[in-house]
Amino acid sequence: MKSFSNSPLMNDDQLHHLLRKTPAQIQLPDSFGREVWSRIEAGESMTVGACLSRIAHSLFALLARPLPATLTITTFIALGALMGGLDHRKGTKTDEMQYVESIHPLMQSMEDRMP
Repeated sequence: MKSFSNSPLMNDDQLHHLLRKTPAQIQLPDSFGREVWSRIEAGESMTVGACLSRIAHSLFALLARPLPATLTITTFIALGALMGGLDHRKGTKTDEMQYVESIHPLMQSMEDRMP
């Protein structure tokens, strides 16, 4: 193992003994633990999962109220009726008729003769 400084190499036992012999005398404030946990909670609250969970919770809480729930259901029913009505356009051939025309030999020859 090479060292990047000019100091001699120490093994783990020597380092452990040195650290135990001269412990650091640091006085932490009484609110240190509380501040650490508040920072951890703030860091967790900024994750994508936590933000999505908070948005989903507030959306479901809003939809649990009677008026927004009624408006949402009414909107989806209206959209479903509108989308279903768009499928049945006037003047278009039905699927059954298109199938009959594709397999019926007389109808195929009539279409070939039409300009």
